[in-house]
Amino acid sequence: MLIKLKNFLLSALFPYRCINCRLNLEMEAVICEKCYGEIVINQTLFCGECAARLPNNKKICHQNFLFLLGAASSYQDEKIKNLIGLLKFSGIQNASKPLGKLIIRYAEATNLPWREFVVLPIPLGRNRLLERGFNQSELVARIFSSHFNIPIETENLIRVKNTKAQSQVRGLDERIKNVAGAFEVKNMEALEGKDIILIDDVTTSGATLREAARVLKNCGVKKIVAMVAARA
Repeated sequence: MLIKLKNFLLSALFPYRCINCRLNLEMEAVICEKCYGEIVINQTLFCGECAARLPNNKKICHQNFLFLLGAASSYQDEKIKNLIGLLKFSGIQNASKPLGKLIIRYAEATNLPWREFVVLPIPLGRNRLLERGFNQSELVARIFSSHFNIPIETENLIRVKNTKAQSQVRGLDERIKNVAGAFEVKNMEALEGKDIILIDDVTTSGATLREAARVLKNCGVKKIVAMVAARA
């Protein structure tokens, strides 16, 4: 009873508001249904190299590239940008819920056999994890894996080098150098021959996904789909 009263008083004094339109929301919500419903969801996968749309989700270019890109939406949408910012920079973990559901809606629209995959979130470096207190990609990945009831591994792909945030590095070549050697796999046998869904919140140059996919391919992983809430 006391907890319910406290939550009622807090919501009355500091109401939760939609990140986009500022409409008052129920406790712990971050975006209203109307604004969330206005987010445009992509319907196809993309080439990981050149970002071309893939009709019927089949490669028509760069056949040997490391991964297919699954980008649920565009980072140009202010609602998406605000949700990701709320999660990564304001520490509002509940923002992972609409982002996770967004990727789920997108995955369902592509109509691929996701239940045959294993989910791996992009890991954070130790310093950034201590600073933030959580890995935003893991939060989103857990929502995705729970919905499809597929396995998730959060401690196999690890980050062994603390790098600069990619947002602080300009140019694809410099971003590739920044994350070179950043990842390792602890148990290669557990991933050999598997199809992997590699989950992150957003991709810009693709350098982080590319380096993680390179390491996974060296472990004998078959297919990699890199899933993100948005592509910048």
